[in-house]
Amino acid sequence: MGKPLNISRDLNLNLEDLIGQCISILGIRGSGKSNTAGVIFEELLQNNYPLSIVDIEGEYFGLKEKYEVLVVGTGEGVEIEIDANCAAEIAQVSMEQNVPVVLDLSGFLSDERTELLKAYLSSLWTLAGTLRKPYMIGIEEAHEFIPQGVKNELKEMIARIALRGRKRGLGGIVVSQRSAKVDKDVLSQAGMLFLHRVVHEVDMRVYGELLPWRKSEVKEIINSLDTGDCIYVNGDSILPIYVRERSTFHAGFTPSLEVVQSPALKSVSASIIETIERVRAEKGVRTPTEQLEHRIEQLERMIESKDERISELEEVARTLGYIKLEIPSLISGGSSPGEQSERSERLANSLSVLVAEDEPMIDIEPDGAAPSDSKLEHALAADARAVSEASDDLPPAVNQHIDRLVLRFNREQVHHRRVLAFLVEHSPGSYSANQIAAWTNCPQELIDDDPPQAFLGTGLIERERRTTGTLYRSALRAFVNREFRVFQPDIGDQGLHSVTRVLRDRLAAIA
Repeated sequence: MGKPLNISRDLNLNLEDLIGQCISILGIRGSGKSNTAGVIFEELLQNNYPLSIVDIEGEYFGLKEKYEVLVVGTGEGVEIEIDANCAAEIAQVSMEQNVPVVLDLSGFLSDERTELLKAYLSSLWTLAGTLRKPYMIGIEEAHEFIPQGVKNELKEMIARIALRGRKRGLGGIVVSQRSAKVDKDVLSQAGMLFLHRVVHEVDMRVYGELLPWRKSEVKEIINSLDTGDCIYVNGDSILPIYVRERSTFHAGFTPSLEVVQSPALKSVSASIIETIERVRAEKGVRTPTEQLEHRIEQLERMIESKDERISELEEVARTLGYIKLEIPSLISGGSSPGEQSERSERLANSLSVLVAEDEPMIDIEPDGAAPSDSKLEHALAADARAVSEASDDLPPAVNQHIDRLVLRFNREQVHHRRVLAFLVEHSPGSYSANQIAAWTNCPQELIDDDPPQAFLGTGLIERERRTTGTLYRSALRAFVNREFRVFQPDIGDQGLHSVTRVLRDRLAAIA
């Protein structure tokens, strides 16, 4: 006989039913969605089930009214301030010593939040593979981390937990007010659903896919739900239920004229906090001021070693084995014959010219002499004509979509556009930030600290982390196949190939 959970009088659910389970709790604000999540967390804590709650709004510290929960993060209400540097240690203490953790991310900037959560979830995944014990991960406002249609490393990590975590004992509770914005692959893995009221038509359509009823029936039933009511779905079992109210303080309650006092809160064992602080001290976690001072020292050392840096870039240029053609200057009518001859000589003495895939190569004379200026102009003009013809062969709707994409990409930051243009121009190779910096006149530190997230998210650029460092490469062909597949029945594979050529030419110029 399993341990019964007190979630609803209408629902007979046991603790064992939640082991390794992926649960989705959906509904608009004020529908009772967060209360349902809090009730499930209370039941897990009541049965000493280890868990972590990713709290984006700082709402779950109220669980400490009855349970010993460690609240970590930054700002008010947290017991230990942490960052990405010590996130793995917190995860280790939580899983190994059964310490419930609320990860309060309300005080972090978006990038800081992402890095901390990646480190935390990665550590939990690794530990779960060794310990093989039941553990639950709750994620509030899940559409912020696993958005539909966006690809990033954090989303892939959360999706992996939802899809494959059961074998390791990992379960997930995904909570969101916008079901249409949550990744469908994760929602499809949810074996247990608590569907509260929604009003947006797109969210109602998602419910229509999750419930085996006619569209009109789904809309009528969902619209009739009051606060706390929801539709419980578990396989073939579909029940309308009312979820009980939380027994602990709910910091995310809807404000009213009544005076609400925060209750006295429990604290975790002092030995747990001492253990974590000792680990942090051993690892040498820096305060924000220390981090800033360390950064200033790094910049000062960089300035002092500028000559050394230039030598490194020159070595990278020789290693790459090709030159970057500045097309406007090569064909500029304003160049003198002497300047054109000098450029031709430099071109002849360089190594082989790397040309983007599917584009014609520039011929080199048999005797090793550089191609004449007329041949260069002819090759470039022929390539421009080929791209123009490829564009003319495409339907107007396709060309309009290309224009919209290029206009959107042009709004990105300059150094992001330079990275994209370089990778597209030099596809299919993979390049380090150091190599990209050498050819785009962007400081490597800028690329490392602020990578082109928008292009990574759309799948235009792919990033691969290796032991030797991070490599970037263009994924233009795969992007075109996804973005333009709606046109594929009319334009065929050859049309997609033409789109790739046109976009390659347009994107190579956006820097």
